Amino acid sequence: MNLIRRILAVLWLFFIWTLFSCGGESDPDPEPPTPPATKPDSTAITINTAAIKQEMIGFGGALTWYSNWVTDNNKANEIADLMFTDLGIDIIRFKNWYYPGNYPSDKSTVNMPDDNARVHWDATNKLYELAKARDADVKILLSSWGPPKSLKSNDKLQEGTLKKDGSDFMYDAFADYWVDVLDHVPFNPDYISIQNEPTYVTSGWTTCEWSINETSALPGYNTAFNKVYDKIKIRAHVPVMMGPESQDIPKFTSFANVLKDNVNCGLYAFHPYNINSGTGSAAVVSALQSVGNFSTKLNLMTEFSDNLDWLSTALFIHNALVYANTSGYVYWKLAWSTPASGEDAGMISISSSNATASYKVTPYYYLIKHFAKHVDAGYHRVEASSSKTSLYTSAFISPDSKKLTIIAINNGSQPAKVYFEATGKTIGSVGVTQSVDGSYYKTVDVASPGKSISLPAKSITTVALGI
Repeated sequence: MNLIRRILAVLWLFFIWTLFSCGGESDPDPEPPTPPATKPDSTAITINTAAIKQEMIGFGGALTWYSNWVTDNNKANEIADLMFTDLGIDIIRFKNWYYPGNYPSDKSTVNMPDDNARVHWDATNKLYELAKARDADVKILLSSWGPPKSLKSNDKLQEGTLKKDGSDFMYDAFADYWVDVLDHVPFNPDYISIQNEPTYVTSGWTTCEWSINETSALPGYNTAFNKVYDKIKIRAHVPVMMGPESQDIPKFTSFANVLKDNVNCGLYAFHPYNINSGTGSAAVVSALQSVGNFSTKLNLMTEFSDNLDWLSTALFIHNALVYANTSGYVYWKLAWSTPASGEDAGMISISSSNATASYKVTPYYYLIKHFAKHVDAGYHRVEASSSKTSLYTSAFISPDSKKLTIIAINNGSQPAKVYFEATGKTIGSVGVTQSVDGSYYKTVDVASPGKSISLPAKSITTVALGI
């Protein structure tokens, strides 16, 4: 019996020795943790917050023609709330309407009959006040469609080019004009563009034709650009000069080849009117990449509309962000006349110039809101990806790294169920808004940050995450 007890004791000690020598608290090779549960019926959208892309200037719209239809409307404040508070835009593009009738002998703004300039001048100044009262941080781009007729080769606002004094183009007078513009505009624009679409000329439209470098027939845009900068650089407030606002991407690239070496050019600006509903996706990507290749300076898309439906426009914005690395997108028609639907509609469509005219918020308003409401100036685009080819996803992180905004476009014919993974981050809160044709910017209830959400076919979804 004693022998049996001794044998059992030895076996017990051997068991204890084996237990501690093979693991326990001092085990140098513990078992790996159990991986988190996957969501087999969902697609992961992965955001790499460490992969920082371009800094954002923001999203916005233009208020040019028909601006007085807003300010004269008896619901002007209601429309202003929609444009400058609810929409969440960061930048407004105004047209320069400084065209004194007898310039330069009379530089006052009392008499400006050409192109109905005085009416639009007053409306623009009023819209500035309405915007700043609602968002003190909103930025202003002031773009010019051309110099006054006294500086035009044909003595008209329409068509023509910069006038010559003898054999020399009047660059100094053009630069002086811009000093006068900034002296008389009752606000300080953050950005200026000395010429909208410098190679575009059409009958009956306010334009002025330029070449990137001077020829015998045309003035040099780059020369004029530098002359203007030299005249305004000593002002108390010096706006950032951007250019060339070319009408299409091929013409942008030729101008940008010169402007990339011009230290006076703070930003590139382009219009992609070579893109339309018939342009293939590969051609769109290639064109936008040619803009993105000029990456030493930020770029803005400052005018585009009328070619694409609301969902196709959303896809184009996505491509501009990802392939052109654009830092901002300014939709052409923030407020416009009718129609109230279709590709020609503005974000806000006003039926007439009558003070009691009705207005309508269109699908374009909501698609811009999907990008503008939760992406502000100072955010950076970060890398976003998924395995589903019909999903087009862009993501943006706030300067304090506490907010992450994802815009997901499902261009497929079937719904997609997704969830979000932010590398190195814990998702603390989630807010979701969604648009499909006929139902726009609706809130989607999400039970918890980790739950999957459904993206309907042909939809836009904005997801605002707290991280």
